[in-house]
Amino acid sequence: MTHGCRLGITEAMVRVPAHSFLASLIVVTPLALSACADAPREMRFDTPEATLETLLGAFGVEDQTQEEVQRHLRSRGRFDLQDEETYHACFVDFDGPASEALAGYVFGTVAAGKDQLRIVHVGDKVHVYPDPERRERYVVMFNTDTGYRISLRESVPAEVRRALLQEHERIDNRNRRAGAVLE
Repeated sequence: MTHGCRLGITEAMVRVPAHSFLASLIVVTPLALSACADAPREMRFDTPEATLETLLGAFGVEDQTQEEVQRHLRSRGRFDLQDEETYHACFVDFDGPASEALAGYVFGTVAAGKDQLRIVHVGDKVHVYPDPERRERYVVMFNTDTGYRISLRESVPAEVRRALLQEHERIDNRNRRAGAVLE
């Protein structure tokens, strides 16, 4: 069973005759199994749309228009993360500090086109197009047991991913040489 759920035979069941025990087992087992079923998926990841709203909400921009988001990006260049745990949970393959730049790229892609996102189911994946006219740039999601999660590996183009990871490594090395304490 999942989630540490255990089916136990109570002392009272052991003391009953075999035919009564079997009858009890037939009645009790389906009830016990239903109690052990996986918890329902989180609503914030239940659909691709919910996952995108959750991602945008982690930065507090879910209620802003695309124009407001773009204006903010032009003037400030970034948004402040408001819910780091939720942000990381949006991704199926978020793996520590090196993933931050990749996740930021995905967030920027989604946020910049948030009012015109087009969601297309492609086999076992979901493609999210921030600009329906430019189909070469999209975000990929998988429908997992816990909900729709964004794949950093498949959402960030290989050349962009390499450049972002190289920049992360360069900064990390510079910080180490300077004696910075890193996680």
